[in-house]
Amino acid sequence: MKNTAVFVLILFVLSCCTPKEKQGNETEKNLVSEMKHVLDSLMIDVWYPRVIDATNGGYFSDFTYDWELGEPQNKFIVTQARHVWATSFLYENYEEKEEYLRYAGHGFHFLRDHMWDKEFGGFYDLTDSTGNLLPRSIGADKRAYGNSFAIYALAQYYKVSKNEEALELAKKTFLWLEENSHDPVNGGYFQILDRTGKPIVREEAAKYAGYENFQVGLKDYNSSIHLLEAFTTLYQVWPDELVRQRLQEMYDIVSGVMLDDRGFLKLYFHPDWTQVTDEELHGFSREGNSPTNHITFGHDVETAFLLYEAAGALHIIDNELFQKMKKMVDHAIQHGWDKKYGGLFDGGKYVDGEVAIINDHKQWWAQAEALNAFLLMHRIFPDDTIYMQKFEEQWAYVNEYLIDHEHGGWYIYGLDVGHQFSESNKVSIWKGSYHTVRAMVHCLEMLGEGRE
Repeated sequence: MKNTAVFVLILFVLSCCTPKEKQGNETEKNLVSEMKHVLDSLMIDVWYPRVIDATNGGYFSDFTYDWELGEPQNKFIVTQARHVWATSFLYENYEEKEEYLRYAGHGFHFLRDHMWDKEFGGFYDLTDSTGNLLPRSIGADKRAYGNSFAIYALAQYYKVSKNEEALELAKKTFLWLEENSHDPVNGGYFQILDRTGKPIVREEAAKYAGYENFQVGLKDYNSSIHLLEAFTTLYQVWPDELVRQRLQEMYDIVSGVMLDDRGFLKLYFHPDWTQVTDEELHGFSREGNSPTNHITFGHDVETAFLLYEAAGALHIIDNELFQKMKKMVDHAIQHGWDKKYGGLFDGGKYVDGEVAIINDHKQWWAQAEALNAFLLMHRIFPDDTIYMQKFEEQWAYVNEYLIDHEHGGWYIYGLDVGHQFSESNKVSIWKGSYHTVRAMVHCLEMLGEGRE
């Protein structure tokens, strides 16, 4: 197994700490055995090569609960790029599995040949199954979020393949965002762009036809944390000074401006980084889509990990970072943890000083990120037993309520909420393998085990 950047960071943290003598060795052995089985037999072997679209290129986007091809098979830059990243990441860790490198190269060719806009630059958000723009405005629109995942994927693919063309395309994407999406006055990036790359201003939000019209003219947490993630990987393979500056900028924004003193991420901002009110969000949202300034516990624990990765790339890992990570993860455990079944609820909101749960579903990706974050926190704070306890409880929840032990894959929501989710699609344009593969591989690394 090759050492990943995260594994190196973990070794750094362990060298700075004095962990107790390892306890519960038998429990950890059982965890490793269960997790290896799930990763190998119920995840990787089920996903790949099944999702490879050998006819049209790229990866299939829709599978039913029992892994039959579904509809409509449109191709979303986020999912396509995440598959390139996931297969490259798997090859980095299990280099004897050369097929993963081929799977990643297959996806890279689709990104390069079909999803990159050769006229205006940047990656399209959505195409049909063959890579052609759809006959509606959303297909020609671009987002910082989607382009961030393209950078993330291309940089990771270059890392393992040394394909210079992939690195050049990653550089082009970064510079395209720099020219178009980046705010040189206040910092950060605008999310919603037109096809030419121009940010769409707030005044046009009401007439905008896209599915995220409430974010038009704003900056947001979700694109910001993933730009942070993308620049972290890009800087590892292209240590350019401007990339370092933007990585530091996003690190400061996410860990400073976006982090509420109580320990959660604030979500939506005007260009000058003042927070958008709920009233304004409601006013711009479509009927049936009323976003609020809520707490998204999954993103909070994920961001703790992404800040850790970024700090490692910037060589600024310190106690201040650890305390911010701790505040975020502790807040999620205190306010988002389901004391009955386990797992993190999807959303909460402060009401009269107390957190009320406004969404009791438990999406697959958030539970995967919680596994990774809890175990990482245990490695950083080995004397604080809550993190290993929560990791073990989280794995028990995931294994019982999210892993499909019959067909393979993860359900979209934990079945403690409702058994009907057992027949939801295993794959969609918003449901790929990236969160779960990353979490499982990192957890096995932190447990001292890789995949043989």
